[in-house]
Amino acid sequence: MPILARMKMLVEEEIFPPKGTAKGSPRSIHSYVGPNPMKLYPKTRELVKSIFNATESDLHEEIFDWGKGEKEKFNVRFFLHRNLDKFTYFFIRIDVKGEGTEKAGKASITIRPLLRTEYPQDTLWQRTIFYEMIRVFWHRMFYHNRRREYILEGRNLLSMMQQQLIDYFKDMREQYG
Repeated sequence: MPILARMKMLVEEEIFPPKGTAKGSPRSIHSYVGPNPMKLYPKTRELVKSIFNATESDLHEEIFDWGKGEKEKFNVRFFLHRNLDKFTYFFIRIDVKGEGTEKAGKASITIRPLLRTEYPQDTLWQRTIFYEMIRVFWHRMFYHNRRREYILEGRNLLSMMQQQLIDYFKDMREQYG
């Protein structure tokens, strides 16, 4: 979980670095055209929980719009906050949007993965220049390599999730199409 502090320093790094895109843009967009696009949200949530070994309390929904009608329209945004150690966690935003019926529809899944490290700065000691020098030295000499390992782990897990989503797209088209 993020550090509960009044003041903190946040170091944020994208798990998949941008390639010619503006900062803050999505890293991964998967489009689906086929039957039953409404089943993508529960499957995406299930995949995130199983691949990242996350609990229900690690997932947080921000937006949940689901409209019934001739075509079901849905727009869901949820976050994964997955602790890695005392200071660092995965922060992954997942947007699932679409519309359709049981016979045809379309949907998109957007994934924006970040690695965040938070250092508390509540006490006077934590705000001094000496503490900051020690923290920077420790971060560069010891913790930097650990963060690289977390980024590689995140890339592997996200690649696995993306491949399973693509396989699920194929299965849905074969099963319902």
